[in-house]
This record gives sequence, C-alpha cells and structure tokens, in this order.
Amino acid sequence: MKCGPCPSGTFACDNGTVCVPRRQVCDDRRDCADGQDEHPVECGMFHGSNELLLKIVYRMNQTNGRNDEEDSSSMCDIKTYPNVCACVRRSMLTCSNAGFLKLPPISTEVTYLHLVGNNLTLRKDSFQGFNLVYLNLRSNNISTLPSGIFSGLSRLQKLFLGFNRIHKLPTGVFKGLSSLNWLFINSNGLHKFSLRALKELNNLHWLNLSQNHLLLKNEEFPQLENLVELTLDHNDIVEVSESLFLQLSELQLLRLTKNPLKTLSGQAFTNMKSLEALYLGETQVTIDRNLLGTTNVSYLNLHGIGFNNIDFQVVGNIPALQYVVYDKFYFCSMTPHIQKCKPNSDGVSSFEDLLSKPVLRYSAWLMAGLTFFGNILVLWGRFIYRDENRAVTMVIRNLAVSDILMGFYLSVIGIQDARYRSRYHEVALDWITSWSCAAAGVLAVTSSEVSMLILAFMSLERFLLIADPFGGHRRLNSRNVCFCLLSIWLVGGTIAVAPVILWRSSTRFYGAYSGTCFPLHIQERYPVGWEYSAFLFLGLNLFLLIMIALLYTALLFSIWRTRSKTPLAMLDCEFAVRFFFIVLTDMSCWAPIITMKIWAFMSYDISDDTYAWLVVFILPLNSAVNPLLYTFTTPKYRNQVLLRGWHKFTSRRRTEGSGNSNPGKEQSKHSLTLKVALVLSKQ
Repeated sequence: MKCGPCPSGTFACDNGTVCVPRRQVCDDRRDCADGQDEHPVECGMFHGSNELLLKIVYRMNQTNGRNDEEDSSSMCDIKTYPNVCACVRRSMLTCSNAGFLKLPPISTEVTYLHLVGNNLTLRKDSFQGFNLVYLNLRSNNISTLPSGIFSGLSRLQKLFLGFNRIHKLPTGVFKGLSSLNWLFINSNGLHKFSLRALKELNNLHWLNLSQNHLLLKNEEFPQLENLVELTLDHNDIVEVSESLFLQLSELQLLRLTKNPLKTLSGQAFTNMKSLEALYLGETQVTIDRNLLGTTNVSYLNLHGIGFNNIDFQVVGNIPALQYVVYDKFYFCSMTPHIQKCKPNSDGVSSFEDLLSKPVLRYSAWLMAGLTFFGNILVLWGRFIYRDENRAVTMVIRNLAVSDILMGFYLSVIGIQDARYRSRYHEVALDWITSWSCAAAGVLAVTSSEVSMLILAFMSLERFLLIADPFGGHRRLNSRNVCFCLLSIWLVGGTIAVAPVILWRSSTRFYGAYSGTCFPLHIQERYPVGWEYSAFLFLGLNLFLLIMIALLYTALLFSIWRTRSKTPLAMLDCEFAVRFFFIVLTDMSCWAPIITMKIWAFMSYDISDDTYAWLVVFILPLNSAVNPLLYTFTTPKYRNQVLLRGWHKFTSRRRTEGSGNSNPGKEQSKHSLTLKVALVLSKQ
C-alpha cells in the first residue's frame, strides 16, 4: 500500500489516503482503517456466493423481526401442538424431522411455523384458520399443492417450499397471499409453471426459482412493482425473450447462472432502471455491446465465461461497475480500473506472479535441485563403475533419466516465474496457450508416467525372480530389457502427447486450469479433457500404484518366509526398510493426487492451495527420492561410490548364515532363493 494517487489495479480508501491492491479486497484481513475493503455486504456480493443469503435467512428465522425483549421470553401462547414440537417466543413453533405424514393438530395462535424434514401430504384446507406470518415447508417430500391452499393466509410474509418434489404448480395456488415478501420454490424439479400465477403477489420482494427445470419459453413475468431480487439459477433456460422481464421495472438483482443460455438480448434489460447486480456466469452467452450496452450495473458475475466470449472494453465502459467476477484471475488485467475484481489467484498463480507464494518458488527450485543432483549422481555412478548385471543397470539409468525430466519441468516453471515476476497478468493468457506451456506439460507427464511404468516393471521382475525362482523365470538379458524400456518410453510419450493431438485446434489443454501446465484438473468435475485426466490418474496410475504395493508386499512376505531358518536379522531389517520406503514414497506421491481426483468427481471443493502443493511438491516427490531408494541405499553402490565396507560385511554375514544351515532339498531351495535376493539387494 502507498499514499497518494492510486495506480491502476488498486482502489482508494480512508478518504483517499491509502491505496489497497485489488488482491487484498475481501481477503478476511482489514487493510483499511474504515474497513471499506472488508465490508460484509459488499464482500458477500463480491464473492458471488450464497453465504450472505444464508446469513440473512438464518437471522430472519431466528428473530422473525421481534425485539430483544420478546426474543428472550420463553412463554408460549399456542394452546395445542404435538410434544415433538418446540414452542418459543410465544407464537413460534418448530416441528422439524418429526416424521409427520400430514399437518399435525396445531391451534391457530401460531404465527411462525417451521415444519421441515417430514413427509407431508397437504390438503386444500390444511392451513385454514391460521394467522401465519412465516411458513417453512422445506424438505417435506411434497409432490402437489392444491389450488387455493394458501388463500386464507393474508398476513403471510415468507413462504419456503424448497427441496420438495413439486413438478407442477396449479393455477391459483398463490391466491390470497397479498402480503407475501419472500417466495422460495427452489430445488423442486419444477417443469411447468405459468408466471401468471404470480400476478396477485403485489408485495413480493424476493423470488427464488433456482434448481428446477424451467424453460420460460414464451413466458412473461407479470407486473411486480416491488420485486427487487429474482433468482433463476440452475434451470433449463435456453433463450430469454425481450418481454420476459419487461414489467419488472424495480428489479435490482437478477441471477441466471448455470443455464444453457444461448440467446439473450440487451433489450431484455431496457426497462430495468434499478438493476444493480447481474449474474450471467456459466452460461453460453456472448458478453458484448448488444447485451450490456443498456445496463449500468454495479456488480457483474461472468464466472465460467471464456476469454474470447467477453468484450472487455464493453465491460470496462459500464459507468457504475464496481465489482466483477471473471473465470480466471488474469481477466482482471483487461479491466484494470474496476475497483474490485475476482478471482485474484488460482491458488498457484496470482495477479503478479506465476508462483504466487515464496514458499512455492522455493519448493519448486528445491525439488528441481534434489531431482537433478540425485539422478545425475546415479547416472555418474552407473556409468563410471562396471556392473556385471547390465540389464538392471540399464533400467536404473532409464529411471534416472525419466526423473531428470521432472527436474527440467520444475526448472521451466521456475524460470517462467522469475521471467514474469510482478507482471504475470500481462502475459498469463499468452503463456498458458503457448507451445512452451504445452511442451512443459508433456515433459512432466512423460516423466511421471515413464517413471511409474519403470517402477512397476522393476517390481514385477523382482517379484518373479525372488518369490518364484523355480518357476521358469530367468534374469532379463540386455536385449529384452532394451525392448521393454523402449516400449515404456513409447507408451509414456504417447500418453503425454495424446492431448495435444486430440485437442490439436489449440494448445490450451495443458494450461487450461493453471500456469503450471499440468493436467490435474481437480477444480471441476467435467472440464475439457476430463476423460484423459481420469484415465491417467484414476485408471493407469491407480492400477500401477496398487500393483507396486501388492508386489512389494508379496515380495517381502516371500523373503521373510525364506529366511525364517537363517540368522540374517540385519539384512531382513534392511530389506524391510527399503521395501517399506519404496511403497511409502509411491503412496505419498500418487495417493493424494488420486484422492483429490476422486473428491473432484464427488463434487467436493478442493482448495487452490492444495492444487499448488500437489503440483510443486507432491508430484516431484518420487523423482527426488527414487535415487535414494534404488541406488544410494544398495550395498553395492555404497561400497563402490561411497567407499564403505558394507559389501564385505554383508558377504561375511551371508557366509556365516550358509554355514549354519542344515543340508537337505528344502533347505537348498531356501538358500538358492536367499542368494537371488541378496544379489538383487546389491543392485
């Protein structure tokens, strides 16, 4: 923050003496002395969520507009009501989750009836004689509403019918509700609803018809002079006619998000002189002058609408616009003078930097350095020192090469972060759609998949050689290993390049959801290319992870069983520790990623920070640790490269163990298996 004239991308507060960066608005930290950057109502709108709505409804449920003295009273004026219900504040009755099949016997003194979570069937006279002000029938499995059921409730102000099974509303169903302010019919699967049924609701302020199956084709809202908020989210609205909202002259907030909306003309808003907030997110409309040329809203939600479908000049020219919500944080750079813009980060990147947090930068370079150092040391050791088992050496070399690719990937991300420091928003779109980003993604996927395939190959080969030495399996020769490794590289490379070929019209697949260019795709359930991402992480990698874990578990069990009659406790411990850490690191790397993918498909919200750590730290974990597990901890490498006497020690222990064994065919079999195990342990 700094005093003086506020530059682009900031806004002034504290009487113009402080400039607050846009990313710090509504971040739950007060940066302005007057609290303007954390205003609860403004931030509720700013985030484009239902949090503010839920708070308002909850507060209204609790107080119902009464003063503190009345709220503190525990007296009940209702003479008759079931024991399972609770009477509070004189005439307020709550009967939730009581299992009622019909309206229970209640005397008419009740004014506030909270009847939620039952299994009600309502009749036309169910509320006859009541003097209700508030009625909540949410989640009661109601399928039909008789015509005129509310005709006697002339004082009713708030009616909640959400989360039922009301597919159709009959004519005259709202007759007599002359005082109604709030009407919630959300989440009912409503197909047929004539908007003429709302004609008598002259005092209606808030109408919620979200999460239904409404088309509203050839429909028109009647004149509702007091309606200020209309919610139509999650319906099947494909087109909006110019006359649909023509008579809603006082409407202040309109939500149309998550509709398959394709046709929407700006003429639909011409009569909405009071419109302040417009939600068009996750629709298929084009944001241009024809749509927004006649609006002067202060809040605009365009989340889920692509960069190419937005005319940012038109958005920036809306005089009263103070809040805008885009799909990606770098869209904000196209309208820099707008005071508050979201999102300001995707968890990995921010408005200024590709890697938004210093800890992410340090982690990326740290993991890259460890990966380079460890695997280059492996290659140096395997090339300098001769090894009689050339096949195993070839496998380890290829594993090191595949892991080094992950180091190159992290270095590319680190270099790009340093290159675009403090101005990432200016180049973010160019970077994520570039062939450089696609190449970085191909590099990372190739590294991770080839590494996993080689680890699975090694696991299977060791299992067959050690656990079943008399089953006809022989050591792989150099020719067979070359063929297997070539096949692995072809499979891994094909998997990595496939998305670029499948989505060849653009390079946006790898950079579609993050500047790190890795296709985790855990922010949405079914983004573009979700089939590929699901196959990669929930198909291939999950199968390989389970395979490696099972093979090493069976291998360790076989070795323990073989050594049960030998005194090699120290080598038993070494095998156990190595196998344990091999499986542990595989699990530590891929289990979190696979779990996040499963959670994404189950519609769990995954934090942006989680995505960042998965890519920068968890994903490269195997590449950094593999040298330690497959080379540095082996006796032969320690003996040759680290100049230790471990080889002599293990040889002496093996000789002593062989001298103590009893002769016989069964013991001979155990000894041969043990020798094979010891040979592999030194590789």
